Amino acid sequence: MANTSDLKSVLLSISRPVFAVLDGAQFDDLPRSLFAADFIHKPLYLDRGNGTADQLRTAPQLVWLDRDWHDADKDNTGQPRPTSEKMLGRLLDLIGERHAAVFWFCEAGGDVLFRHLRTINMILLPTSVDMDRGKAYERNPLSQTSDDAQDADHEMVLFRHADSNVMAQVLPSLTYAHLARVLGPAQQILYSADPDWSEKPMRVSRAEDMPVPPAGPLKLSVEEVRAIETRRSLAARRRRIAYLCETCPAETQGASREALEEHLRISEETGKQLGLVSEGAHCRWAFIMCKTSGRVANSKEAIEFITRKGSSPDKQVQQLMVDAMNWMKKQSSAGIHP
Repeated sequence: MANTSDLKSVLLSISRPVFAVLDGAQFDDLPRSLFAADFIHKPLYLDRGNGTADQLRTAPQLVWLDRDWHDADKDNTGQPRPTSEKMLGRLLDLIGERHAAVFWFCEAGGDVLFRHLRTINMILLPTSVDMDRGKAYERNPLSQTSDDAQDADHEMVLFRHADSNVMAQVLPSLTYAHLARVLGPAQQILYSADPDWSEKPMRVSRAEDMPVPPAGPLKLSVEEVRAIETRRSLAARRRRIAYLCETCPAETQGASREALEEHLRISEETGKQLGLVSEGAHCRWAFIMCKTSGRVANSKEAIEFITRKGSSPDKQVQQLMVDAMNWMKKQSSAGIHP
């Protein structure tokens, strides 16, 4: 997340009313924390009585930043006022380093924004695209089967719009019309993601020439989903390059960016062929590939070990890395340098 003081100064400089949407999944008990700090807040998931306590705790919350629970006018949430520096500071302290907040500037007020946000909790994704949904696209934990309206080409899934990392992946990938649909009545959205996505706070603003958004749920196109996946792949590659430079300093010293990118491309391709799934597994495989100058990919014994029937390739690569590091330590202690 970007520097808190920078984010605070940006938010306080905005003349429009500011509201925050917090990702409950990143807190132990967000409703209790908000209540203890005297915030006015509303959950954005519809509880039909079938949600567990855990599901209700992890629901995203819309938070008012212009008043607190003790305000005499606290129930008149439709009339926004300037952001309270005290409440904003309290909120930023609560968030800490989490990528768990997205800020909305909405002149129409919190009640109007609340109704809009409830309409973008669920989005439609094309079923024809092979994608890693990750945490950005989960099924609604409070929905019933009948809620998940879908057609043959799309499925209804949860859009984690309270997670700033998710917004950093999704919003830059959307068409103009779909950006207008996400904005709804808001004039601007501000979010501060992890450095993988941006070193500075990112924002989306309403433009005068934005088209009228299509009615109904947000329905992403194949091209938009592919653009999201491309952003994810680039971010994953940056993380893996940083990991290699940290764990394999001798092997990567002096290597060009292009050489590192090519090494990772080959590692990713061979890793997928082995059935690797997790980020950690791909990093470990890139490490082993780097230490062996790629020879491990042609090792019959290593491939058989990783793809052993009944075992998880991710776990097998983890064990292979442990074995390889232990072997290198023994070689080093014996004065042998492979």
